[in-house]
Amino acid sequence: MAQTVKIKWAFSALEMLAELHEYISEKSEKQADKYIDGIYESIKKLEKHPESCGPCINKKLQENEYRCCKFKSHVIIYKFENNQVNILAIIHSKRNPNNLENLV
Repeated sequence: MAQTVKIKWAFSALEMLAELHEYISEKSEKQADKYIDGIYESIKKLEKHPESCGPCINKKLQENEYRCCKFKSHVIIYKFENNQVNILAIIHSKRNPNNLENLV
């Protein structure tokens, strides 16, 4: 049976999530809640499969062993080390991947 790893959120990632919720809730609070819940569910899967997402396409992030998961129109950037998944950022997938290292 797979071992469950701990999920740890960087403060900046939580801020990004809050900003995303606020932005979506301008149109619909219900949709905002549903979208954020989906992100949480996607991240929860990493507890059992922490290496299920591939390396980030940004070379600097890749060199530092960051992984990127896509959730709808957002990318979850994390690093798996010491039996812990560190969630570092949640960004829109249309952002320039060359600028991603400035976010983590």
